[in-house]
Amino acid sequence: MNNLVNFKSFFKFLSRNKTYTAIDIFGLSVSLMFVILIAVYSVQELSTDKYHEKGDRIYVLSSEANTGSAYKLAYRLQERYPEIEKVCPVAPWGFYHTSVTVADKNFNAELMFADTTFFDFFSFPLLVGDRNHVMDADGYGVISESFARKVFSDSDPIGQVVQVNDSIRIQVNGIMKDIKNSTIPYCDILMGIKQLKYMEEGIDSDQFYNTGAVNNFIMVKEGADLLAKTDDIVAYFKEVFWMYQRGIYSKVLLNPLEDFYFSDMGTYTLAKGDWQFVMILLSVGILILLFAIINYINLTVAQTAFRAKEMATRRLLGSSRGDLFLRLIMESTLMTFISFLLGIFLAIFFSPYASQLLNARINLSDFVTPGYVLLAVAAILLIGILAGLLPAIVISNAKPIEVVRGTFRRQTKMVFSKFFITFQNGITIALVAASITMVAQVNHLIHAPLGYKTTNVMDVPVESYKSKKDIETFANEVSQLASVKRIAFSQGTPFNRGNNSTEEINGKQVSFQVFRADTAFLSILGIEIIRDNHLAGTKKVYLNQQAMREMELPEDSPSIKVWGQEIPIAGIVKDFQLSNIMYQKKPVRLLIKNDIKEWTPYNVLLEVEGDPVESYKDIQEIYERIGHVGFEGKYIDTQIQESFAAQERTSRIVSIFAFVAILISLLGLLAMSTYFIQQRSSEVAVRKVFGSTNSQILYRLIRTFLVYVLIAFVIATPIIWRFMQQWLSDYSYRIELSPLIFIAAGLFCLFVSFVTIFIQSYQAANLNPVESIKNK
Repeated sequence: MNNLVNFKSFFKFLSRNKTYTAIDIFGLSVSLMFVILIAVYSVQELSTDKYHEKGDRIYVLSSEANTGSAYKLAYRLQERYPEIEKVCPVAPWGFYHTSVTVADKNFNAELMFADTTFFDFFSFPLLVGDRNHVMDADGYGVISESFARKVFSDSDPIGQVVQVNDSIRIQVNGIMKDIKNSTIPYCDILMGIKQLKYMEEGIDSDQFYNTGAVNNFIMVKEGADLLAKTDDIVAYFKEVFWMYQRGIYSKVLLNPLEDFYFSDMGTYTLAKGDWQFVMILLSVGILILLFAIINYINLTVAQTAFRAKEMATRRLLGSSRGDLFLRLIMESTLMTFISFLLGIFLAIFFSPYASQLLNARINLSDFVTPGYVLLAVAAILLIGILAGLLPAIVISNAKPIEVVRGTFRRQTKMVFSKFFITFQNGITIALVAASITMVAQVNHLIHAPLGYKTTNVMDVPVESYKSKKDIETFANEVSQLASVKRIAFSQGTPFNRGNNSTEEINGKQVSFQVFRADTAFLSILGIEIIRDNHLAGTKKVYLNQQAMREMELPEDSPSIKVWGQEIPIAGIVKDFQLSNIMYQKKPVRLLIKNDIKEWTPYNVLLEVEGDPVESYKDIQEIYERIGHVGFEGKYIDTQIQESFAAQERTSRIVSIFAFVAILISLLGLLAMSTYFIQQRSSEVAVRKVFGSTNSQILYRLIRTFLVYVLIAFVIATPIIWRFMQQWLSDYSYRIELSPLIFIAAGLFCLFVSFVTIFIQSYQAANLNPVESIKNK
């Protein structure tokens, strides 16, 4: 046993074969870095909302469309159904940062409104305060740990006052850890749901208006079955809730909180996860790890001629085959352990970048627990055994007589390398093709025609300004900038879709996206008026073509009847895309009012020219100087690009993994070609003696490896073609899958392989045959 744990000869072998050692450790450690980061992220995602003490009894109330509801509706349900123990309406208010004042200083803050039962429902840690009473009074609020650190530094926030607007004045009564790993989004300030009416007046109505912002969470009593009452709830909603009375919604769904994060249920304000993305990450991470294991197996098997002599000697000195097998497994486990330690350091170093790339906080320190340490040890043992199993079988089975004769190498040198090199190249070609396809599709989505101008137009949200006077001052000052051509005021933009209103038009329920704006709004965005009825007056209503189609009216209709009242149509605008190209076209109503004294703009649109970066800085300086709040303006084309952040993130990650796969495959091929060419040095010498030219020998050596790439291309192409067709089918607006993508991926891998093995092959082909034969 002492002989088993003596790794002196193994370390001596590693020091003599530095290329082999470097490639093995580099490949394993880099692969394990990715595996560690992916594992941490995946565990965080898959454990979302699984930690709430009463989570198995909490449901998210929704219609068949989304979770938007009226907060007073939750209390009506609690009164009506004894199965309900408690309710907790939650309204995240993070559409835009809200300006708040603390001790005469302004700060941007993300707000959230919730019932006093919030901390009874959700097990978010409360650092300061009594979770049973921290929100008892209407004027009490809880701030996040990050907000407390940013605003109050080292002073005690408890009892301090936060002024949200003219009507909301919050006294800090608690500090909670930052909300994370939950479908409930992060907030800086949590306050009572009754304060919400001061942000949106109609939301407090007993008629249940403004139903998009509030999410109703319901806790059922233990053993109660509220799911059996959904039909009865639908019938009740048809009596009291206008969305059901008008037939807009027809179903009531109770979504378990623990499953909601990855569900298909739509939501306006809750955080949602991407199950497919997590599975892609896990799959690619496993492939990268498999690459490293294959490299280890491939290189170790390639070294059998060297290790077999050592093992044969050990057999002659009395070691059994089982002893040799166990020793080789322990060596691979030791190599895995060293690589795992390096992988942890690399993961810690690259975790900030991974957090940014994945748009998630990755903190490895959260996983330093006995359970996860044991899991890591088990993973090291498993990877070590998997990596060392095949080499251990091959090398431990070596018979001393075969080693002496020199036949052992010839029996093993080509058995495994062909398969592994082909497999690695197949996966690499697939990842490169997938990366090219994803990047092309994302660019296709970003640059899709939307029916309005998106370049050089900046959307500046002005809801953070405390008065209309500030808005007018801002508009006046930016209009003096040479880079600003035109200014428009609006409530909503095509990208943020404005407001939603469902109305009875000519006896039919129609769901409109509603915008209020001045005439400059149309001209700056280039929205085309295809029919102008030339109505007099300063207030005009325009409809888009989709609205006329859904109302089944001809485009020359002079008016529409809304709730029995005739409203003249000022004109028809050409359909334009809301949000991005993936959003379904909807009816649009544009209310044009040039005098902003009659209404309050939420957005200021600026058409700029010249250097967009310098223009942005100039506009930002004016905005922050007037309002003393952070600037949140963005160019519309940037907003559109950011709306595809998830798709860009997926394509970027696949591209990174494709690069890593190429790198690991390249290193493995480099080492394999080096050892393979060394083994064929005698053959090369004999061929040269019998008249083969350098170019002929070079061709034979290179061809041996490039054939594996071609075989991999033939196998991988139909498989990845099918996968990418399935991936593209999720997009109604998509690229055509071209064979050129896969040809390019194959040629790229062929070129990389050629460059990798060319130098060694060239040196071998030009070596003096006398030297080769003498060395043998």
